[in-house]
Amino acid sequence: MHTTNPPTYQISHPVVFLPGTLCDERVFMPCWRYLDIPYQAYVPLQWADDLEQMLALSHDRLDYFDKPVHVVGFSMGGYIAALLALATPHKIASLTLLASSGQALPSDELSQRKMLLAAIKQAKFKGMSDKQIATMLHVNNSGDKGIISIIRDMEQDLGMPVLASQMAATSERKNVLPQLAKCQFPVHFVAGAQDHLVSAAQLNEAQEQIPASTVKLIADAGHMLSLEQPLILAEYLYGLIENA
Repeated sequence: MHTTNPPTYQISHPVVFLPGTLCDERVFMPCWRYLDIPYQAYVPLQWADDLEQMLALSHDRLDYFDKPVHVVGFSMGGYIAALLALATPHKIASLTLLASSGQALPSDELSQRKMLLAAIKQAKFKGMSDKQIATMLHVNNSGDKGIISIIRDMEQDLGMPVLASQMAATSERKNVLPQLAKCQFPVHFVAGAQDHLVSAAQLNEAQEQIPASTVKLIADAGHMLSLEQPLILAEYLYGLIENA
């Protein structure tokens, strides 16, 4: 039986990846399958108890390299990536925010997070329901057992203490767009076209504040775009970074 190997895109520059809330490297693995990055690092944000530790881990990974680094952050990791880039702009070759707008969280999301934190502390929250997971995916992917399994495995392995720490550390976010607009490195926003947490309107607003930035919406993807459209995302990241 003849099989076709998946395409592999080689990125010759150093790249650092940061995961989202209750995620680890598994959120990137389907995408990494299509990428060959000899100079790559991953920031294990799940090891951190607070924002200070998240940034310390990020700076540590950035220091692996003796040249400017392309930083890619997913969701919560996008916010941490932006703070990292602002703190060390001379070390940044480009900043790519996946499913992350660089803006403060909306008041309704903050309210939901406070209720969730209270439920976790009272041991009333046991994990995401099928309906909650479905809201993070494009409707065409809402029944994909492979994607759902990765999300559930990460949730189970990292656990509620990690979720509580990450939400407490990153809920009160600042709008970093005005500061990013003053930086010399390129800023890219990438999101799923059906992302219910980061809308196209938010990204258009972000681009208005950073005119030199780029915005890419990936079809047939929701918030978990790196799991839903890994090949398309890999190809796009390759183009962004190799042509920077």
